[in-house]
Amino acid sequence: MSKKLSYYVFFKRAQKYLRNTIRNSSFVSYNQAKTILLIFESHYSEKNSEAKRIIESLTADGKKVVAIGYVDKKKSISATYPEYRILYRKDISLFEKPYKNIIRELIKNEYDLLIDITNNRILPLEYIVLLANAKCKTGMQKSNLKLYDFVVDIDNHLKENEIQANDLKFSFLYDQILFYLKSIQSKDY
Repeated sequence: MSKKLSYYVFFKRAQKYLRNTIRNSSFVSYNQAKTILLIFESHYSEKNSEAKRIIESLTADGKKVVAIGYVDKKKSISATYPEYRILYRKDISLFEKPYKNIIRELIKNEYDLLIDITNNRILPLEYIVLLANAKCKTGMQKSNLKLYDFVVDIDNHLKENEIQANDLKFSFLYDQILFYLKSIQSKDY
């Protein structure tokens, strides 16, 4: 299926969802967050050492972490890990939306914080961000849809270092998000 068509379908579905769904969002600082949904792009080898390190760090801080990644492969080549779930092409529909059983599992849980550390548009993960039941969603803006409550702007960093967003390690994006989540205090939550 054409990527352009998949993006168009997502854009229309997201617009409708955002227009018709009332979300009770509020800023949640890092210290206030107890449950975190971490969204990441899986390495093709499925080793994900950076994601594991981030999960371990969050868990060491007393956070309950659920992590979801995506890799553009038909199926897994490695064992499943208790720290995270990887979605594959077999888990998504023709227009790259995760199947209903995955969405149902996702929305039955409520999270204080959603942290998206992807630096590219990955439609299955954008659906996860859109539909997740999280009080505060944070990440890097990748489209003109308002998927996040708190957006980290890294354009200056990219220009200064003459790099593209694709060249960023997601640990850099995670460190930036974490810095602001720890710095900003709020009485919303």
